[in-house]
Amino acid sequence: MMSDLLDERHKTHGDYYNTAATAQALKDEMRRGKNWKSLDDMQRETLEMVATKIGRILSGNPHELDHWKDIAGYATLIVNAYNASGDGPTRRHGADSPATPVPVPPTFVVKGKAMQP
Repeated sequence: MMSDLLDERHKTHGDYYNTAATAQALKDEMRRGKNWKSLDDMQRETLEMVATKIGRILSGNPHELDHWKDIAGYATLIVNAYNASGDGPTRRHGADSPATPVPVPPTFVVKGKAMQP
């Protein structure tokens, strides 16, 4: 039953709103990094998946071993890609590609009102 699955995931992954907010804040910060545009698709996706796992760790059960294994697994995929090609993954899309999210400026909520620094 779906409610049983959602209840189980809530125990390990935490409240979905909190997990999503944490992961999106981390991803926004990464997209502002000076090297973001030079990363290839695999590197970007790996960092974004790691941010999702960090969101789960910070919002849910930090002792859930699968979260930590997943982070190690994504990093291993990048290492394996470098080892296989000698110089790393090469599938890149342009910085102006629609697939490249535009960094979102940080937003803070103060007394229910969104504010930017």
